[in-house]
Amino acid sequence: MFLRMSAGLVLLLCAFPPVANPQNQTPVSKDKLDRLIVYGDGFAFGVKEPDGWRADTEDLARKYHVNVLFAPAKQDGSSDITIRVRLNKKVDENTIEDLNYDMEQYKKDYPKAKFNDLLVQHPDYKTFGKLVYMPDNFYEYVAYINPGPISKFTFSAAMSKRLRPATQEELNAFDSVLRSLIWLSGFTPQK
Repeated sequence: MFLRMSAGLVLLLCAFPPVANPQNQTPVSKDKLDRLIVYGDGFAFGVKEPDGWRADTEDLARKYHVNVLFAPAKQDGSSDITIRVRLNKKVDENTIEDLNYDMEQYKKDYPKAKFNDLLVQHPDYKTFGKLVYMPDNFYEYVAYINPGPISKFTFSAAMSKRLRPATQEELNAFDSVLRSLIWLSGFTPQK
C-alpha cells in the first residue's frame, strides 16, 4: 500500500520573484521559497515550506520513510516535532478507509492511545484527519488527502510531537503544509 521513496528523489526549489511596488518605490523581494517540487518514479507534487521550518528529502526523509520531512529551523537537535508527507499508492477513492485502517493499527500498537477527530481541510482535495495521542508520551496529527481520480496516489501528512500537544503555531505550520499540497499530473522531470 505504501510507496517506497525512490533513492533518486530530487528536490527543486522554485524561487518566488521580486514583487514591484505600485508606487514606484524600492521593489520588495520575498526571500521565502514559493514551493518545493518533489518528484520520483511516476510522481510529482508541490508543497510549501512553512515559515520557520526547513524541508529535507534526503537523510531524515529516508529515516522516516517519507518523501519530505519538515523540522523547525531553530531546533535544539532533539526531534521534538516533525511534519512528514508521504505518497501512498491508491487502491480506490475511499480514502477514509485507509485512515481507519491506520487507526486500527495504532490501537493494536498502542492499546492505551486516545483518538479525536482532527478538523483539517485541503482547499481542493478530500481530506480526513485524526489525532492519536497518549498524554505525556506522544501526539500524532494524521491527515489523508486524496487528489481524486487524476492521481494514482494519496498523500498522508503527519505531525508528531513528543510529550505534549502541538502549540497553535505548530498546528498552523501543519495546516500550511497540508493546504499547500498539490498533485502535479503530467509533470516529467528533465534528465
